[in-house]
Amino acid sequence: MNDKFLPIVGKIIRHARRVQRELGPGHAELVYHRALLLELRSAGEEVFYQPRLKVRYDGQAVGEVVPDLLVRKGNASVLIECKATGRFEQADFDQLRRYLRAYQGDAVGLLLGFSGERLEFRRVWREERVKS
Repeated sequence: MNDKFLPIVGKIIRHARRVQRELGPGHAELVYHRALLLELRSAGEEVFYQPRLKVRYDGQAVGEVVPDLLVRKGNASVLIECKATGRFEQADFDQLRRYLRAYQGDAVGLLLGFSGERLEFRRVWREERVKS
């Protein structure tokens, strides 16, 4: 991961763990969105709730995608997708990559899973990285 993302991603994960400890598993996704939004804002982070990102084709807006949260810190942005059920599926990674491609700045994605006793998380980049 690009070094500029490390501090903000680490901070988001710490706050998401606090939300997980306080609420535990079993709530609707919306509950985790809102709790994490409050947690990050109270920590002084620049957070946007369900920002609408334009999908462009040939320079024209043809649709939009809506991630759960967007956190900006300087020139580093993190698009967050919260999940409240089961393990991460390929569709979750694909969904977050669509958000990253629609976002006009430099960003990394973060999948957060609140379904277990411990927070699960995965970083996601615009393009899938192939391990050799």
